[in-house]
Amino acid sequence: MASAAALALALTACGDDDGDVGTTDDGEASGLLAELQESGTVTVGVANEVPFGSVGEDGEPTGIGPDVARAVLEELGIDDIQAEVVEFDSLIPGLQAGQFDIITAGMYVTPQRAAQVYFTDPDYCIAESLAVPQGNPEGIEDYASFLDNPDLTIAVASGTVEVDYVEDAGIPEDQVETFGDIDPMYRALEAGEVDAVTGTLATVETQAAARDGIEALPGFFPVDAEGNDVYPCGGHAFDDEEFRDAFNEVLNRFREDGTTKDIILQYEEFSEDDIDLANTLTVDDLS
Repeated sequence: MASAAALALALTACGDDDGDVGTTDDGEASGLLAELQESGTVTVGVANEVPFGSVGEDGEPTGIGPDVARAVLEELGIDDIQAEVVEFDSLIPGLQAGQFDIITAGMYVTPQRAAQVYFTDPDYCIAESLAVPQGNPEGIEDYASFLDNPDLTIAVASGTVEVDYVEDAGIPEDQVETFGDIDPMYRALEAGEVDAVTGTLATVETQAAARDGIEALPGFFPVDAEGNDVYPCGGHAFDDEEFRDAFNEVLNRFREDGTTKDIILQYEEFSEDDIDLANTLTVDDLS
């Protein structure tokens, strides 16, 4: 793959007639990347999860995923970013179906997902958390609390890593309520239909701050079925390996020079430690 600098100059490069992805003989971009550079427009997939990836009131994609992606894509000569909003568990199928070109939803890199799509290296890591009613009347601390009290129920969003986290923690299925989207889980918590909602610390804190009667518990790192710590770290996903490689090359330059840190720290839900940990890891470490 040509270097990021060369790709940024190859704004008018076109793909081969057969649509193969790669580079031309003179090193310019070809395939999907060249098509996007020529049009200047890319479509990203988000799940309307604040602050990871959503669409703002102005109709523009926002959040750490789209914001980092925007900076990288501009380096690649693609300035217009359109967003497609789908439920979280529809992101990978939507990418594979060509509904959008990149997933910029802050999606965690996992072995199962990496077997389906091409991930970049991570640009953030963050702890998990639980949202509970104000005052935490049930004394919930982490996933183990649901093992200690079989009357408690926990809400998860389908297609998220939390589905695996609660399973690995050994929480029985009859204590787990699965929802198709983020907002319905929190409405169920407000209505007293579940005792807690699980998600990333950033999402839980954002939702708790926006809703009356809900608080976010301190963050924690989950463990896998073997009892090993799991590091939830997110990146950007592609169905096109050559496009991923070009994006990842620029992303790594931004990880090194502090650009990703500057972008992500504009969101108060994240700390320098979240980005510093991600910068020590690669997609291979997580997948």
